[in-house]
Amino acid sequence: MNGTPWSHGGRTRLACLLLVGVLVFVATATRAQPRESARRQRARTFLVVHIAEALKLNEQEALKVSQVVRESDQRREQLMRERQTLETQLHKALDRKAADSELAPLVAAANDLDQKIAMVPEDTFSQLQKTLTVEQQARLVLFRRELQAEVRRAMQHRLRGAHRTPPKAGSAPTPTPAH
Repeated sequence: MNGTPWSHGGRTRLACLLLVGVLVFVATATRAQPRESARRQRARTFLVVHIAEALKLNEQEALKVSQVVRESDQRREQLMRERQTLETQLHKALDRKAADSELAPLVAAANDLDQKIAMVPEDTFSQLQKTLTVEQQARLVLFRRELQAEVRRAMQHRLRGAHRTPPKAGSAPTPTPAH
């Protein structure tokens, strides 16, 4: 072992450290929405581990990245909750055939929230760069496209239903209604 943060022992330590952080977070945060929180935590862990490996971060630097990613995700979730509340208000206003003067500010607020939600990844990227050396920033810039492609593939895999349990052996698939 050469003693670098990414020698075999360093990777093991980093993985253990991240795992402990994940377990502590999951244990406290998953009470309200266990499935979704666990899924989000796995996604955050995936992101942090890949960034840490690509940027050759030591344990302390990886923890900083983890903090930025967690705060970013919390911000996105808060914005999504606000968006959901606003959608409820819009539905109610439309159901009671509200005047344009009542709908217009709700529409403007929804557009504003959508822009904020769309900026979360960019803001995260900027925040990450502030915690990195110039060399690490360069590695992050080069790694960004690869990471985006990996995330896209994982989302497509999930959307195709690969995360679902296959039907039991011998059972016939449920027919899909014709449209």
